[in-house]
This record gives sequence, structure tokens and C-alpha cells, in this order.
Amino acid sequence: MIRQAIDVSFEWRGERLSGTLHLPGGDGPHPAVVMMQGSGPADRDGGGYFPPHREAFLACDLAVYSFDKPGCGASTGDWRDHALHDRADQALAALAQLLTSPAIDGARVGVWGQSQGGWVTQIVASRRPDLAFAVANSAPSIDVVSQDLHGCEHSMRASGHPEAHIAAALDFVRHAHAAARRGAPYEEVAELAARAAARPWYGYATIDDERDWALTTRFVQEAYQPMEALVRISCPFLAIYGGRDVLVPAWQSAQDTGMALERAGNPLAAVVVFPGGDHRIQADGDFVPGYLGLVATWVSQQVDAAAAVRRALEREIGSR
Repeated sequence: MIRQAIDVSFEWRGERLSGTLHLPGGDGPHPAVVMMQGSGPADRDGGGYFPPHREAFLACDLAVYSFDKPGCGASTGDWRDHALHDRADQALAALAQLLTSPAIDGARVGVWGQSQGGWVTQIVASRRPDLAFAVANSAPSIDVVSQDLHGCEHSMRASGHPEAHIAAALDFVRHAHAAARRGAPYEEVAELAARAAARPWYGYATIDDERDWALTTRFVQEAYQPMEALVRISCPFLAIYGGRDVLVPAWQSAQDTGMALERAGNPLAAVVVFPGGDHRIQADGDFVPGYLGLVATWVSQQVDAAAAVRRALEREIGSR
């Protein structure tokens, strides 16, 4: 059975987003997953994080699609022009593009996202109850502002910074958030950043340039609330966390996510914490044992269930 890798692009609000559709060997149509990166510039391989996941999915006979963020790889545009809801719209456009392919089984498609891509997964899953599955890695249950503060504080503490430095960095972040809420111009925050640039904590709380500030403002003003999305998710949903994550409150997010999915009345949801895993569900640079197998097995179970439901419906319709 020969695998294939096909370049697939789609149009989105005047931008051309380019990616690769990997097909497993054998006859289609195949179930499929769209993969979504975390924050920052990222190509269709997620900076090297995607290929092991892709291999695990392909080994379970799933097709895998991922695309370059705007302005990265072969995609046009600029990733800094888009916050979470735009990213979710891009993912939905990618799903729509997949459904045009005769190689893809439209009844068995889903999404997977890491970190910020996990937030995107929450939004997409809340909008698409017909998804066969959705997997969110390290997706905070808290909002963007709270996550910024948590990540700054706990990253600095893990690196051994004194409490005075942590307090100063958090004060800088709070001032930046307040300025973003009122739409302050870059010149104002540039002065704030210039005064902070020589401080030993500045690398944990930076404002790089005018485009970076515009993106920060978009995220803060968008004010995405994960719990509002989670309580609307009815498709099979798997949330995964690493217990040693310093960027996301993993244990709190696991509990909050589980409670929200219970409120949603979602019987097809699961929340898993790998105690020894970090933000990337890794330990010492390697994936935590059992992680990739869990994701591949769980997704396979969901697409098999979707296929069984479709066969039952076809038999019922055929008997009428």
C-alpha cells in the first residue's frame, strides 16, 4: 500500500493557504484529521512537532491535512493579522476543502490542535457538532489574558527568577493588557517596552514591534472565553494535558474542561493528564510513553463508531 502526499491549497478571505494532504495506503475514501499549530509563525509541519503525530494517524489509516499559517511557508498573508476566531475560520475552510476530495470520507473528519491550536479546536468543535472527533492538546480553560500571566509567572519561577523579578514582569504584562483593551497606539507601549528592555525579566514579557502589538491587541480585545465554547461541544472530544506544563494551568484546565463537557451533556468526551508531561506532552524532549498511542487509538475508535452509525442509517433507509 503506497502512501501519497498531495499539495492542497484553499482560498480564505483573499489569502491562499497552502498545505499537504497525506493519504494512507489502500482504497478510500479515508477518514481525515486537520492539524492546527500553536502560537507564533508555523509551517505545515508545526516546526517539526507534527510528523510523529502524522505518522501515528497514518498508521491507523487516517488521512492528515495541515497547512502553513498565513505568511509562512507557501501561504500568503501574515499570521499576525489573525486571532483565535480567524484561526478557527481558517480551520473550518480547510475542513470544507477536504470535503471536496473524493479521497476523503466527509462523515469521518475531525480536528487536532496543540496549545493555541487547542483553543482553536475548542472553537471549531463548538461550531461543528457533526465532527467525528476533536482533540485539544494543552488547551487552557482560562482566557488569553489569564494565560499570559500564568505562563509568565510559572516560566520565570521554573527558571529560578527571584520573586521581585516575577512581580515586575507581571506588572508589565498587566499594563500591556490594559493598554491593549483601550486600543493604545504602539508608540505608547513602545515607550513602556523601552524602559523595561534592560530588565532581567524582559525576555518573558516582550513587545517586539508594531505588528506584534497589533496582534496582542487583537487577542486581548477578542476576549475569547474557553468555557463558553466547551459547554457547547457535543462531538467526541479528547482534552490532553501535561502535568508539568508551566505555560498552562494543566490540572485546573483538566478539571474545568471536564466539568464544562459534563455540563454540555457530552457522553463522548474524555480528559487525560500525563503527570510527567510538559506543554508539548513530552519529558526530556521525548513524547511521554503512551501519549501518541492514546491519541491514535481514541481517534480510530471515534471514526469506527461514525462508520458504524452511517452503516446503520444506510440499512434503515434501504429497508424503507
